[in-house]
Amino acid sequence: MTAEVRVVWRPTSALTTAELDAALAVLSNEEHEQHRRFRFPDDARDYAAAHALLRAELSSWCGNNGPRDWRFNRDASGKPALAGGRGPLPSFSLTHTHGLVACAVGPADVAIGVDAERDDRDVDTRRLAARFFSRSEIAALSALDDRARRERFFDLWTLKEAVVKALGITLLPSLPSMTFHMVDRENGADIRFDGPLAAAGSPWTFALFRPEAGCRIAVAAAGTAPPAERPIPLTISCIRAFFTSM
Repeated sequence: MTAEVRVVWRPTSALTTAELDAALAVLSNEEHEQHRRFRFPDDARDYAAAHALLRAELSSWCGNNGPRDWRFNRDASGKPALAGGRGPLPSFSLTHTHGLVACAVGPADVAIGVDAERDDRDVDTRRLAARFFSRSEIAALSALDDRARRERFFDLWTLKEAVVKALGITLLPSLPSMTFHMVDRENGADIRFDGPLAAAGSPWTFALFRPEAGCRIAVAAAGTAPPAERPIPLTISCIRAFFTSM
């Protein structure tokens, strides 16, 4: 038995007015209110595109609801979840960074976190790593040259954020308590996860994608059902979305 977590992403910088109007047309009243609160047009655009993309992907996954029909609430930890409906509802996660949005959808008994980050922005990677990374991660970064160190920093940061989102926990206090070990292979990185959080929802499956220059996406997924009922293996796929109407 296997299960798939499907990641769908979309660049937003070139969205047309018609595409943005189509995205806004499927949002709830609460989402429209949040959209109007954004100060900068690009942030409002990315918010609308991300939430419309999630709604479209949920409908593609289930087939029994239109994009406008989905309703959301938050669980006890504040993590977004689907409201209402009959039977098991899919698990999901949503992310957006400047110029790119993505969502991940999977079975109900899989905890999912997805994070997208721009790696072409100006950040002090040494300072952030010293504050939020584990000792072994800092040591591994120190052994790399400047370019590789920056690349690996964003790999680790997005992976950590993906785990935090999958578990629905507070971001900053959680980061140093998890340790990732990464070994580059010809077909991608071998990613291992240690620390107190590694047992939560174990076993974990991770994936890193670079959908376009300057951006990366990290996905973390773990089965939450009893071990005998967990699908093995858990696979993660990533595709680009194209939509003009909902």
